[in-house]
Amino acid sequence: MKRPATPVPPVKSESAKALDAEARAWVLYFASGENTPEKERAFAVWLAASPDHGAAFERAGQLWDAIADVDDVENILTDHNNIKTLQPRRTMSRRLLLGGGLAAGLACAVGIGLMSFQPAPPEDILLATARGEIRTFTLSDGSKLTLGGASHVRGKFTARTRALQLVDGNAYFDIARDESRPLTVDTGSVQVRVLGTRFDIKKRTGQVSVSVDSGHVRVMADAAARDLHAGDRIVSTAALRLGPVEPFDTEKELSWRSGRLSFVDAPLRDIVADMNQYSDRPVRLAPGAPADLRLTLSFSIQQIGQVLAGLDTAYPIDVREDDTEIVISEGL
Repeated sequence: MKRPATPVPPVKSESAKALDAEARAWVLYFASGENTPEKERAFAVWLAASPDHGAAFERAGQLWDAIADVDDVENILTDHNNIKTLQPRRTMSRRLLLGGGLAAGLACAVGIGLMSFQPAPPEDILLATARGEIRTFTLSDGSKLTLGGASHVRGKFTARTRALQLVDGNAYFDIARDESRPLTVDTGSVQVRVLGTRFDIKKRTGQVSVSVDSGHVRVMADAAARDLHAGDRIVSTAALRLGPVEPFDTEKELSWRSGRLSFVDAPLRDIVADMNQYSDRPVRLAPGAPADLRLTLSFSIQQIGQVLAGLDTAYPIDVREDDTEIVISEGL
């Protein structure tokens, strides 16, 4: 009667041997008790690279627990033919290795790896400027937002999304590219989606304009969508959710960032809306005022009073002011 064949253990591949050797080197390193932040970060990267790394590390830890009291165990566990870059330190306290000390150390090591690769906690964003203020903010991803006067942006960044909302005013967005986390700006009536580029959004009563300075953006409203590239501008209104894509004058459209307001054939209502972001007193169009009067103007935000006085002289409008407001009405 034949005796049953003795099972032959499977032969490990060279890659499996190398992985086990790396895992043993990390066990020895953490057992040494001389950890450094740099090594901990390197271990976290190694551990997160593959589920096999965590399993190999656990096996190496169990092996150590079984033979930690063997003389010269450090040399037994270290395979010098396979480990070239992950050499452990040899001056370790055996008291740390025995009695559960190593288990605690390995648990700590695994914790370091897991914590390093946990998703970043959600980041709430709240940016605002006062009337007359122009300010640039830098976000955690390296993006920069320049807000015009009396403007307000809020939003949230997570590990997978970047979402902002332009609540009031206008903003110039210089967005750091991140293909894994597109950025969306919601104005309430339109949404702008980008991977990383530079663009401007102005939100006025009844309309939103999007102007692209560099790169590519997608503008969406209801079921409609438009792709815009550098030099393209689009205006959304209640009557026309997405108007035609048209070219714009970059220098004039974006001059507000340097404190200058420029308008080309713009209605008086839009000029007044922009003035109100910087004027020390509210500027109001009285009932019957020529809100549709189209003008071409360029002036510093410090010159609003002089500009209004000039309009009073040159056009059929009447500008009256007191300590609390400036009122534009139809001229006689």
